[in-house]
Amino acid sequence: MDKQVHLHSNAGSVQEYLVLEAVAVRLARTYPPDWLERQGRPLYLATLALCFLAAVLTGLAWGPWWSFLIPLFMPTVVLVVLPMLLFGRITGRPRWAHRLAVLDRRDAELVRRTVPALEHIETITGDSFYDVWCRAHYRLQHRHG
Repeated sequence: MDKQVHLHSNAGSVQEYLVLEAVAVRLARTYPPDWLERQGRPLYLATLALCFLAAVLTGLAWGPWWSFLIPLFMPTVVLVVLPMLLFGRITGRPRWAHRLAVLDRRDAELVRRTVPALEHIETITGDSFYDVWCRAHYRLQHRHG
């Protein structure tokens, strides 16, 4: 499922985007936001500030030049790597945008009719739908913006 799914040339229409948006809303109801998704931005900013402060303090207090680099990697480890390893999620994506979230039969059929590239896929997962949904949103913005 590593192949990128491309929308067909007419996929920028508002009606098709609204169909995809309705599916995304139903998925969001099925997989409501968890703590990490709700607190993402403040948690990210606080982690960045604390790690930067720790890097500066470590650099001033300890002699080796490379010692201040260790705290600078902590935001990446805490906010990107750990959620990926523990929860199988990519930071910044909604909770439903992962491979274990599967669209129900009705929504999968709607997406297959909207995106012909997905016609031959038996089950449509949240991560593949998220990619399609983001591309449709991007195309609609650039078409009408």
